[in-house]
Order: sequence, then C-alpha cells, then structure tokens
Amino acid sequence: MPPWLQSARLVAAVAIGSFGVAAGSHLQHSHKYMKKTTVIVSLGLLTFIVVGLVVTRTNSDSRELSQAEFTAMVQSNLLAKVRVYYPAEPGKLDGVPVMLHRVRGTFYQTDAAGQILKTQGVSEEFPFIARVHLTAELEGTLTRSSNFSAVSPNPLAQKVSKWFVHSK
Repeated sequence: MPPWLQSARLVAAVAIGSFGVAAGSHLQHSHKYMKKTTVIVSLGLLTFIVVGLVVTRTNSDSRELSQAEFTAMVQSNLLAKVRVYYPAEPGKLDGVPVMLHRVRGTFYQTDAAGQILKTQGVSEEFPFIARVHLTAELEGTLTRSSNFSAVSPNPLAQKVSKWFVHSK
C-alpha cells in the first residue's frame, strides 16, 4: 500500500474516532438536558395541579350553613349533593362538646314562596359547607338519599399529616 494512502486512512480513522467521541459526548449532554427538562416540566405541572386544587378547595363562594340551617335543608329535601366526611371531629355546639362532621355539597335555592329557583328549566345548585352534629335520625335521612356520599381520609394522607403536626 502506498504511504500516502496509509496516511489518508490514518487521518480518516482519527477523524472518525474523534467524531465518535464527540458524538458520544454530545449524546451525554443531550441526555442530561432532557433529564433537567423533564424534571422542570414535571415540577411545573405538579405545582399547577396543587394550585388548582387549593383554589378549588378554598372556594369562597360556598355558603357556610349552621346546624339549624343544615337540619332544615335536610328535612325540606333541599340538598342536591351531600358529602359527609368521616370520622367526626370533636367540637362544640352551643357550648356542649359533641362530635362534628364536616359536610360539603350543594343545595337548591328557593324563592319567598318556597319554590326551587330554576334557570332555563334547570334547578340552580349553590355550594355549601358545614360542621354539624349528625343525630342518628339526621344521618339516617342523609344515608337513604341517592345524593349522599361518605368520604373518609386516605390512611397514607393521615400518616403524612401527622408527621407534619409532630414536626412543628
């Protein structure tokens, strides 16, 4: 083989070898960049979801019902949807220690004559929140309703919340 062809092959081999190293290095940088981008996008999406949940849960449009208002709405069948959160938490009602349930849902607004307000033939529902003592009779009335749902906390979420309480 002529010497000039050998040196050309040597130059080509060196060029290809260095290109392979450069390409590998480029792939490593590209992989690190993709990891960073994935982490940033994931954290952004998680933040967006958390903010959305916080805004939804702290909706100030909800009307806070007293024990008497809640009981009257149950007896008048004006509750459209009801979510009762279990277990009950200790509290006071008229100065008396009782177990109070958090209740969320929607109710039908009525006019002065007691008729449910409708918009374009559809009953209007308004959100409410309440902390009430559920008597056996009241709880029985609610649980027989098709618009009732019982909510209990996730055991894992309870453990995590206890960690935060103990860490303070």
